[in-house]
Amino acid sequence: MAIAACALLTLVACDGSGDPPEGGGSDAVAAITTAPREGGPDASILPAAAGTELPMRLAEDVVPPTNRWYSSLAFGDTGLPVFPKPLSFQMVDGGFAAGLTRPVASENAILAPAAADVTVQVSGAPGFGEVIEATPVAVTVGLGPVDLTVAQGVPAVGMTSAGGAQATLSVAFAPQDSEGLATAIVGETTYGLKIDRGSVDGAALALDPGGSAQLFAVPEGGTVESFAAALGAVPRGADAGYALGDAATTSVTYGEEPTVVAVPAARADALDCTLGTYATIDGTYAVCEAASVSWDVPLVEPTSSLDLDDITGPEREAIVAALQADASSLPELPADTYFGSKALYRIANLVQVADALDQPALAEDLQAVLAEQLRMWGDPDGCATRAERCFTYDGELAGVVGLATAFGSEEFNDHHFHYGYLLYAAAVAGARDPDLAGEIGPVLDLVAEDIAAPGTSDAFPVRRAFDPVEGHSWASGISPFADGNNQESSSEAVLAYNGVALWADLRGDEALATSARWMLAAEAEASTRLWLAPDLSGFEAFAHQIVAIEWGAKRDYATWFSADPAAMLGIQIIPGQPAAVGYLSSVPAERIVASVEAAWPDARPDQFADYLLMYQALAGDEARAAAWTAAVDLPDDAIDDGTSRTWLLAWIAAAG
Repeated sequence: MAIAACALLTLVACDGSGDPPEGGGSDAVAAITTAPREGGPDASILPAAAGTELPMRLAEDVVPPTNRWYSSLAFGDTGLPVFPKPLSFQMVDGGFAAGLTRPVASENAILAPAAADVTVQVSGAPGFGEVIEATPVAVTVGLGPVDLTVAQGVPAVGMTSAGGAQATLSVAFAPQDSEGLATAIVGETTYGLKIDRGSVDGAALALDPGGSAQLFAVPEGGTVESFAAALGAVPRGADAGYALGDAATTSVTYGEEPTVVAVPAARADALDCTLGTYATIDGTYAVCEAASVSWDVPLVEPTSSLDLDDITGPEREAIVAALQADASSLPELPADTYFGSKALYRIANLVQVADALDQPALAEDLQAVLAEQLRMWGDPDGCATRAERCFTYDGELAGVVGLATAFGSEEFNDHHFHYGYLLYAAAVAGARDPDLAGEIGPVLDLVAEDIAAPGTSDAFPVRRAFDPVEGHSWASGISPFADGNNQESSSEAVLAYNGVALWADLRGDEALATSARWMLAAEAEASTRLWLAPDLSGFEAFAHQIVAIEWGAKRDYATWFSADPAAMLGIQIIPGQPAAVGYLSSVPAERIVASVEAAWPDARPDQFADYLLMYQALAGDEARAAAWTAAVDLPDDAIDDGTSRTWLLAWIAAAG
């Protein structure tokens, strides 16, 4: 598969070198996402994980694609839809169903559920198939005599057959004047079938050996003839690459020749987009003819420190006093991969502030606590003797599982959220103590590889959770939902790749470091574009300025854990990492103020008041001064376990 991808993606270099994609603004590094990983860490140093007994529909040579937009095709219950915008696609027993989704807004959600408008039953193909090829962009399911391909960005379902096949359609398609083209109308939607080496007679579809059929929905303002004329080969093996220079460039390539692609309006400027438009939960998508699509987002510099050089004397005095109090009263440290890692992140930031404000004794005391904990997490044999603060390797799902598990992490839920905290802490402590970095390095390298491997290997998928087309990660390991996969905390996802980049820099892993910088930039841009400052025009019924969970088929003003408006916003700011001072500042000040006022209308919220104050501090000098005053007076029990009063005050001071 990697070899095929290298042949397909002519815009980027398989060896990590080469010119940037045409139209991009970057010039330093380029790499294919599925290129083989050279010199990755050795997973055999960890004991075997217990395993989860998950149902798997996966060919033996495919690295398990957890945390993808299409993961439910490979794992868990059968028949769940996936959402290559603007279509939905789902396997049915012996075939598949697909349709054009149509977003509808309500007060608290923008929803575009699956539309099984056209069902195709394949003769002699019982069951739900198995995933036989998988990249972060495209997936192919083998189903008896046919292979079915869907790809993010291509608004068509491709069906190919090496030996020929017969299928029955749920609606009759009428041949058109153009050879190999047929149409059917379902409700308000016109569907087209473009057939190569085959035929359709009403509801009977026949593919000759080597034949293909592509099912598509005609876009608004387009025609079936123009769409079919632009539609190229089935995008099997479509993939993405990146480049770093003055910006971070993503390039998604669908084939050697142009085909039809659907892209957000902001990515359409350099493309031929005369084929119409689709409505999606993320706004209007332009329908274009292109072999590849490239776009830039601003770089975000990996960092673990705040700029405290220009803070005032009173600010410094207050922060040092808070540091002394926080350092002398460290809470009991949790042992699971989420809360335990958050606790180490908290201590690491206390170390950073102590160093920045010239408090060496406090810094060394905190470093000693951090190092002791990291040595436990970094012990390759830890899980042989205990059931917490240690890591195992799951050979079935190809990844690292920490103990104790949390929030379904044994099924690969939220790994990037959990491990980002730990890698950040390890990078801070390791930078101060190279011997410690060397001691814990082999295990922490595997932790980084689990969430951010820069290439494919037998042991890990490439960039497990990251979706290069959407520009953000997916949190669910197997995605057992009718609305597709989802991500709630955009800010913890940004932290994940900041942590990976910092750790990779410390370890001298250039491939991992450059790849992480790309994901860091993309995830930061997506957090503002989709969650914190989304363009919600056309969705007037949606009553909020932010989105709390992004799904494949839905945008929710809701969280997994609370109905409080403070939770909706706070989960997009947590944990107030240093890199956020920069990328969150791109949100317009008036939007920050309005979002904080909606999250904190009256009494102080029970949760996330500290993070709301951090966010408020970015809205200008007056807002920052008010945030500082409120932060000084904030009760201890109103400060999240992932931060501290020290960090809260330091963050607000640095935001000036």
